[in-house]
Amino acid sequence: MAVDKSENPEKKELCTLAESIPFRVIELPAFKKASFVPEKVRQPRQYTPVEGSLQAIGRFLMERGTVELLAGPQTEALFVEMHWCGYQIERLARKRLARKGDVHKALVQARGLISRIEAAEEELFIANRRLVVSCVKPFFWIGQVWIGDFLQEGSRALSNAIRKFDFTRGTPFYAYAQRAIQNRLRNYFRDHVRSGSIGVRPTSEMTAIMEILVNCRESKREEPDNETLAKLTGLSEERVAKIRPFVRQWENTPTPPVSLDAMLGDSDANLYDFLEGVGAGAAADAAERTEIWQAIDLLAPRARYIMELRFIEGHTLEETGKMLHLTRARIKQIEDESLKKIRHTLRRPPK
Repeated sequence: MAVDKSENPEKKELCTLAESIPFRVIELPAFKKASFVPEKVRQPRQYTPVEGSLQAIGRFLMERGTVELLAGPQTEALFVEMHWCGYQIERLARKRLARKGDVHKALVQARGLISRIEAAEEELFIANRRLVVSCVKPFFWIGQVWIGDFLQEGSRALSNAIRKFDFTRGTPFYAYAQRAIQNRLRNYFRDHVRSGSIGVRPTSEMTAIMEILVNCRESKREEPDNETLAKLTGLSEERVAKIRPFVRQWENTPTPPVSLDAMLGDSDANLYDFLEGVGAGAAADAAERTEIWQAIDLLAPRARYIMELRFIEGHTLEETGKMLHLTRARIKQIEDESLKKIRHTLRRPPK
């Protein structure tokens, strides 16, 4: 007689373990062979005492030990191990076990598989921490106070990328993880700038380089190379090469919103007094036109649903992503593409 999980707490725990696997298990044909056992990739770690004088980057790279970079086959072997363990746990949870002793044995085996998944994830995380530091580098100019927060946010993105990566598609993991970390850091940076929690001020070296670049753009000249910038600013060429990515990041910094009630100078006038909503009536009339709704109806079902969630129900990108199990960046991409299609449809002359 099979054991009922409602009567056996161990069977219930086994099913809970299978349901709580933190990624969607990818099944390979080799997993169904009883003789298949995935390779264990475990590199020896070197531990260095973490001194209090070390900055955030040094502590981040030294904590939990250091390992060598993983080769492509090693990375794939770790993902195969993770998904094989997940497959085995799900198989054990579905298995009809006749005796309580068999349930206990299966539960012990499942716990060991969970530990093996965590060890493989840890190996991938430790070996790819340098990628997080590389993605955080363009934000160094903000100051050391915020570097720790950016490293923490990048670590979350890396952990999430490990669990969402599909190793069967042939895409290198470092390329997938790099894009995921960069997108999360940009969103994190933008949100804090717009909320005013990050006070963004360029350094004097960045200001000198920006002035030269702005003058070149205004005069429609080609931007100078690092050697020319070094001569014009009096900095070394190596220093210019290091600062230039920070300048590019500064130029992409979002501008915080300005209130219409903000006072102008020492006068009693505010910004609202100088702005006339001449297009408000026309925009309201245009919004009521049936052509807009017809253009929305031409979108794909998922895109139309996202537009309803965002602009009718007023959900944020984060809330919409959780509802559809998509990332915030993907929701924003679909939203932008949908708006572009709607504008294109409205600009077309009527037939």
